Amino acid sequence: MTAYTLVLTFLSLTAAVQAQLPQLKLPWGIWEGQPLPQDENIYHFKNVRFGAQPERFGLADFPDWTNDTLQVITGELSCLQISPAQLKNPPGGKNPLGDEHTPFIKQTEDCLFLDVYVPAVAFEYGAPLLPVTVWIYGGAYAYGSKSQFGPLYTGQSLITASNYQTIFVAGNYRVGALGWLAGNYMESVAQPNAGLHDQELLFEWVQEYIKLVGGDNGQVSAWGESAGAGSILHHLTRADGTFDPLFQTFVAQSPAFEWAWDNSLGGKLDQTFASFSRLAKCDDFDISCLRKASVETIQAANQQLFNVVRQTGLFPVGPAIDGEWVKTIPAVALSQKKVWPGIQAGIISHCANEAYLFVPKDIDSQGDFDKYLATFLPGDDLSSQRNEVRQQYDCNVNFGGNFTKCVQEVIQDLSFTCNTRQLLNAYPEISYMMEYAFPSADLAYHASDLIPLFMNNKSEARALLELLGASKLEAFWYAESLSILVPRYQNYLASFALGGDPNALSFTPFSEWPIADGSDDKLSNVMKVGLPLYGQSAFKLGSDNQNTKSKCNFWVDIAKSIVDEDATGEFDTTDSQKILLKEGSSRVIDL
Repeated sequence: MTAYTLVLTFLSLTAAVQAQLPQLKLPWGIWEGQPLPQDENIYHFKNVRFGAQPERFGLADFPDWTNDTLQVITGELSCLQISPAQLKNPPGGKNPLGDEHTPFIKQTEDCLFLDVYVPAVAFEYGAPLLPVTVWIYGGAYAYGSKSQFGPLYTGQSLITASNYQTIFVAGNYRVGALGWLAGNYMESVAQPNAGLHDQELLFEWVQEYIKLVGGDNGQVSAWGESAGAGSILHHLTRADGTFDPLFQTFVAQSPAFEWAWDNSLGGKLDQTFASFSRLAKCDDFDISCLRKASVETIQAANQQLFNVVRQTGLFPVGPAIDGEWVKTIPAVALSQKKVWPGIQAGIISHCANEAYLFVPKDIDSQGDFDKYLATFLPGDDLSSQRNEVRQQYDCNVNFGGNFTKCVQEVIQDLSFTCNTRQLLNAYPEISYMMEYAFPSADLAYHASDLIPLFMNNKSEARALLELLGASKLEAFWYAESLSILVPRYQNYLASFALGGDPNALSFTPFSEWPIADGSDDKLSNVMKVGLPLYGQSAFKLGSDNQNTKSKCNFWVDIAKSIVDEDATGEFDTTDSQKILLKEGSSRVIDL
């Protein structure tokens, strides 16, 4: 054999080895990783099934079949969800960041699929197992998926910032009525809070199978924003903190949810179920009818539910007390430190203007404000709590009669920023706190901190901003300014992904980010992120006046009083929510 032949043989063998793509072999199929077009040092395992199609409103589980063939599932998949653009007062606004902008995404009830992003180094011989970040997307518990526009949820930015030393997983979970209906009736016939159980299955999949692509199931970090972060909070408080959430660290960006506690017979949660059931042309309480209904009927009813149920600008459905997973209003559990004790570290953050996009725009009088409170805290038995809120916020004195601003403050405290303070109170020795105020406090809207987390380059950021309604000039200015802080922002978070410490990596040559101090009314040692002006840093430590101890303790006291009243079983049913219970399968509720 000539030297020339030897060289050709060597080159052909090398090409063959390089052409072999890594595979993920599960009992129910084989998935092949493809080089990410934007970065061939990252392999993308797309549309990996982690759950069989669950029975409608039922508990999800791993597939129970075996298959040893290559699975090629093209396109993008999501669970059934609403379209915020079709709502008069949608949660997050008409065009919220994280909305399903991409029309080619297929919506289906068979939606329990995930994407895994793995650096190529994980497949090298002798490579150590890599830590794993699991992303739980937001979307007001009504929309969202693992497949979003542009760079969102791809993991590319985090992997590159970590010097290709972490694995990123994003998976679907059921949203809207299909994922979050709850109440007394659901507890007896189906699975309330099904979305939380879908997320649990995702974490179980990581425990069972992430090693097959070089992941370390002992180093798992749960990350999420908005409803995703609110979900993480509910994993931490599951069964009063007695249930292992299957992750060791977490990042909760703007944890959000609306309290839902009345799971009494015929209570508010049952009323929401009955409303949905009627919209699907079924009797008020007929799970069999709902399970037999067409997908189109269920999809239409899900959309209409968000129009029919009186909205506070937030979430008509979401995590709710069910007696098992959610035993009390989370503010109460957090105040009593009924959380999983095995958590090693957490980053907890919020945007400076969280509630602006969620405020109903037609509240301009004391009467409107009182109606808002009556929607959130209904019935005569909660009149004392409504009076306490009215006195605490005093729209005329504290807001000069600007009732819209007054409601905005209530929403911000109750559904966003006090969740961050209460998480800090539950984990005071391991929590890093952040207030995101880029480009200014007024313009740092809910979810705007997703852009620096997932931004890979300025052109991606501009395209995303234009999609959200910014002009070309506005998008250009925003992306240019944001690019100054992105490297440091991502390095802090990548460092945390690797070891639970934003300061740990040697390639993070910046000032230390300390554990927050919650001993005073205002949190201190908070990382405040904003527009760098006049040569100043975009990152500086300071105090946070939005999640003060006094504000948030007020809401803890309200939550405790509600739970105490609920325990008596004496909710009033003589007003507009009066319930007529009939024998048999159909129970009629007058909404």
